[in-house]
Amino acid sequence: MKFDIIKAALYTAVVYVATVVVQVSTPATGGYFNLGETAIYVAAVLTNPLTAAVAGGVGSALADLTTGYSYYSPGTLIIKFIEGFTVAYLISRLKGWSLARSKVASVITGIAVGAVIAFIGYTQLSGKATVSSAPIQVLGLKISSVGFNTYLPGAFWLTIGAIVAALLIYAALAKGGRNIHIALSIIIGGSLMVLGYFLYEYFFVNPVVLKSPPIQAATEIPVNYGQVFVGLAVASPIAAFVREAVGSEAKDTGS
Repeated sequence: MKFDIIKAALYTAVVYVATVVVQVSTPATGGYFNLGETAIYVAAVLTNPLTAAVAGGVGSALADLTTGYSYYSPGTLIIKFIEGFTVAYLISRLKGWSLARSKVASVITGIAVGAVIAFIGYTQLSGKATVSSAPIQVLGLKISSVGFNTYLPGAFWLTIGAIVAALLIYAALAKGGRNIHIALSIIIGGSLMVLGYFLYEYFFVNPVVLKSPPIQAATEIPVNYGQVFVGLAVASPIAAFVREAVGSEAKDTGS
């Protein structure tokens, strides 16, 4: 597999900038919404798995280190490395699939992801829950921490799972278009990212760093899927543009 250190450095810088240019904090998990996925997916479309992996892992981890989220950096390095590699690898492998086969795979993937979220939520996260936030600072004004008890029934998680499945299927079928193999690759790689952060927050960030209930890691799931959907919306048109402008040679699949 080819690895171009110049391209890796360039895309690492792009991922870093995309991650820090817009950051919306998620107090319940100490994380933040960002646009880093857009750059990772573009790198995955235009380069090869190793280059996309290095750019995603290193660029995102550096963003965490330099913007006050250092406790996320070790997990981010691994999670985003895997995400970038997976998306780029699947794009190269699924490129030859027929449209019908890609559509079927997209539906199955969406249903599977929704089912996993529903199952974990229903069996592990249902019941009484304490929701709290760390103090937030907005435009120089400090907002005190907020905490309250609530009850999350099993039906809540079943609904969340169904919504996620529907959104993933829609994103692949409606937004993927003739680049549906790219949309499917992004959804699979993005779902691994969402799962990775959920586990990292559930077992480390919330209980160890923030001293908050592990269940609050679930609040990051819709935020991270939001990053996946935004990344998909940006990366797919860029892929189509590059393909039409310079042809298939623009994709460095490696060897």
